[in-house]
Amino acid sequence: MANTDKCPVVGCGNDVVTNTLGKVGVCRSMMITLALLPYAWNGVVWVADAVQSLWNAATTAVGT
Repeated sequence: MANTDKCPVVGCGNDVVTNTLGKVGVCRSMMITLALLPYAWNGVVWVADAVQSLWNAATTAVGT
């Protein structure tokens, strides 16, 4: 039976940074998520601005 304790990729999780971050509960997927979070927030702001622009255009057209 294969040993499942080791990562099949050479160097996976064996470096100093990964070991240090792993001790405090931070994994690679969390780092990627945190790195992409500002781009996701820009998308939220863009959609909110688009909806607000459409709403303002619609209410201005009806109000005149």
